[in-house]
Amino acid sequence: DHMTQGVSVVDKNMCLVAWNNQYLKLFGYPKDLVYVGCPIADLIRYNAERGECGPGSVEEHVRKRLHWMKVGSAHEFERIRKDGRVIQMRGNPIAGGGFVTTFADITAFRANEAVLEARVKDRTQQLADALTEQQLAREQADMANMSKSRFIAAASHDLLQPMHAARLFSTVLEQSISTEEDRQTLQQLDRALYGAESMLSALLDI
Repeated sequence: DHMTQGVSVVDKNMCLVAWNNQYLKLFGYPKDLVYVGCPIADLIRYNAERGECGPGSVEEHVRKRLHWMKVGSAHEFERIRKDGRVIQMRGNPIAGGGFVTTFADITAFRANEAVLEARVKDRTQQLADALTEQQLAREQADMANMSKSRFIAAASHDLLQPMHAARLFSTVLEQSISTEEDRQTLQQLDRALYGAESMLSALLDI
């Protein structure tokens, strides 16, 4: 009677021969309904009439459960009772005839399971959202870099053309210079143009 599960045992004649207090507590049977030799069909019918076996015909519920026991068919199922409690039932045949069934209140277990599943779902969604944001930020950064590279390349190309023209002009001008001072000035200009041209060429390679 210290078991947390309810237990009922029926013989080969489908009569109740043993049970524990937890079994009585789970179903709230009237005292005069449960006794040694009580037809298990009466207890099933009592539960079905109260809606504890789910929707459907009362006698169909009785017939189905008696059939499982008579053919010795092991079974396991859960039932949500009218008060919201979740009861798990496991039935197993006994050698020589008869059946033993255990009943466990797993309401708290199912509630905790639902909370855990909700947390996992929420966390999964958070991770998915974070990955989406990271991907978006990465794509935006890539697009910005590509735009910057295109701008630099276009600007460098536009600037190189006048640089080439200036260097060509410098070469032509060198042929008409007569003083050393003007020649040095022109050389400084030519070096400056060469340096600027090299820098722009390097930008084109980015």
